[in-house]
Amino acid sequence: MDQAELGKRVGLGRNTISALENGKNVSAESLFLVLQHLDLIDSLQAVIDSELDGLTSNLSRKSRKQEQELDNDF
Repeated sequence: MDQAELGKRVGLGRNTISALENGKNVSAESLFLVLQHLDLIDSLQAVIDSELDGLTSNLSRKSRKQEQELDNDF
C-alpha cells in the first residue's frame, strides 16, 4: 500500500503520511489513526506499559534520606 492509499483509507493526505514516515511532526490524532489502521495500537500500548513499569520500579528502589527534625528554638 502506498502513501496515497493509506492516507485515503484513514482520511489523511499523502503529505501527512509522508511526514509521519519521515519522523516529522504530525498530530497525535493522525498518528493514532494510522496506527489503528495498521493494527499497531496494541504494540504501542505494550511498549508504553513496559516503559512505565521500568520507571515505576526505578522510582520505588530509590530510598529517601531520613528527614532531619528541626529544633523549635529561635
